[in-house]
Amino acid sequence: MKTSYPLATLLLITALPSLGSAQTARAYLSQSEVAVNRQFVLNVEVIGTQQVEGNPTLPDLGTFATYLGSSTSSSMQIVNGRTSTSLTIQYRYQATEEGQFEIGPVSLTAGGQNLSTDPLTIQVVGGLPSGGPTGQPGTDTVEAEDLFVTATASKQRVFVNEPVVVEYRIFTRIRLEGLNLTELPGTTGFWVEELPTPQGQVEQIVRNNVQYRSSIIRRLALFPTSAGSKNLDPLTLGAQVRVQRRGGNRFLDPFGDPFDSFFGRDPFGSRIPVTVSSNSLEIDVVPLPVAAPDSFAGLVGQIQVSTEIDRTEANTNDALTLRVEVAGTGNIRTLPEPELDIPTGFELYPPEISERVEPTQTGIRGHKAFEYVIVPRTPGEMTIPGVEMAYLDPEQGIYLVAAAEPVVVNISGPAPVVESGSNGRVRTGIDLQRQDIRFIRVAAPSFRVVGSSLFHTFAFWIVLLTPLLAVAGAIAARRHRDRLAGDVAYARKRRASRVARQRLAQAEALRSPEQHREFHDEISRAMHGFLGDKLNVAEAGLIHDEVRAALTAQQVPTATIDACLNCLEACDRERFAPNKPDIAAMQALLTRSAQAMSALDQTLS
Repeated sequence: MKTSYPLATLLLITALPSLGSAQTARAYLSQSEVAVNRQFVLNVEVIGTQQVEGNPTLPDLGTFATYLGSSTSSSMQIVNGRTSTSLTIQYRYQATEEGQFEIGPVSLTAGGQNLSTDPLTIQVVGGLPSGGPTGQPGTDTVEAEDLFVTATASKQRVFVNEPVVVEYRIFTRIRLEGLNLTELPGTTGFWVEELPTPQGQVEQIVRNNVQYRSSIIRRLALFPTSAGSKNLDPLTLGAQVRVQRRGGNRFLDPFGDPFDSFFGRDPFGSRIPVTVSSNSLEIDVVPLPVAAPDSFAGLVGQIQVSTEIDRTEANTNDALTLRVEVAGTGNIRTLPEPELDIPTGFELYPPEISERVEPTQTGIRGHKAFEYVIVPRTPGEMTIPGVEMAYLDPEQGIYLVAAAEPVVVNISGPAPVVESGSNGRVRTGIDLQRQDIRFIRVAAPSFRVVGSSLFHTFAFWIVLLTPLLAVAGAIAARRHRDRLAGDVAYARKRRASRVARQRLAQAEALRSPEQHREFHDEISRAMHGFLGDKLNVAEAGLIHDEVRAALTAQQVPTATIDACLNCLEACDRERFAPNKPDIAAMQALLTRSAQAMSALDQTLS
């Protein structure tokens, strides 16, 4: 009999030690009969404590069941003034073999006492027991062949980092009224990419001469990260099944009963919970072949490499954009930056990386692009060697190399200035000659006023502050160089105005009616290059609407934006005009373009 007490009395009772502090343990099953591929729970209850020392020692159930996981719960009760506590540990298993099996005692330690439970017996049958999944009479059975989940892998033997597509599919001959994932398999040792699954797509599949309704519930692309045997645990689903009472057909029609939709319920059936699990998978991962090429970065699949440069004619100190794109199958995300063999005469900046992965029905296909900014420093015909990337073809089991064509760039402009001495040698340091004879100073020495302070002289402060100013200037110059090397956007903005002035000067040299197309083309290139550098976007393919949106986002006045776009439109119009413009119109367009870029530069700066 339970007795109610005032709150103060309950607090006092709770503070008292428990009567009968000796611990006892018992084990019991959630059900004495379970179907193959269904779950059951082994409960271990320890009375008199809320914690155990270490982990309990469980019997080996591997001959007929697979361990899934565990959970714990504790409780406290006050009955007739006596406080009792208990701890329950629940171990979940999935039955795998039919037959009658004995579950041995569970050993544990609690409160310094060694405890052991009594052995148990469980019956594993082909379908759910006659009492239903919860042991309650009055419901029909759900056989294992009526509802099950399969896990299939596209390959059982793969190389390290080779994709394996795993598909989980449910088969049913009965009506399901609810479905949810209760246990996801662990993917330790794999790089995982989720693949799209058909939504609401149900197929009619004949399996072992039995027709099922089937659908895919999950698809994964797994990339093993190390060699060895890899195991994927089962995926577990919880479902609600609608069954009829005994005496009629065992299951309701899977396609539905018209009376069901009319009354909103089934007067002849009941809904029972069922738990099903897929089979486990074992994947054999073999190591990569030896003697891999130097350009191999671990990709297993098939790829193509291409290179593209924004233009092949440029001047010295003009920035060029080199794009290297890798496309194909495999784990594209893990591809590192390719090694570029840039010839002497180019200055290379770190790349801007973009990637796009597209899951497909057969695996993963992706694109990864590396966009470099290179600046030529010397004139002449420069050849950028083709980029090579090695990969392992899993079908042939050999290494292949994907290579892009080399890029040839013609660089014009002045050569770099080399400082040299009077004898024509390049100055590399101080050239000391005739050290054996030193001339005697014969000039009159300088005098200073006796008693004057050195701190009051201008030369003293110059000598004192010059090293500090030099150090500060060196630090500022180094930071500027580091930022140019690490920040592509900053480098492009810094040289935008200089490059635009050079192109406008070239346009000035072309200002004649006979060369009006080249004149307007050079102004257009100057405007596009200036906008691309200021906005840090590729100048190729700039659209006027995108330029307007980008400049508006940076709060550039509408008049300045209109002036720039009007110049671009005038260039496009005049390049294809049938008539040759006059010198005055060309000069006016050149002046408007310079003023528009100057106003835009002041606003963005």
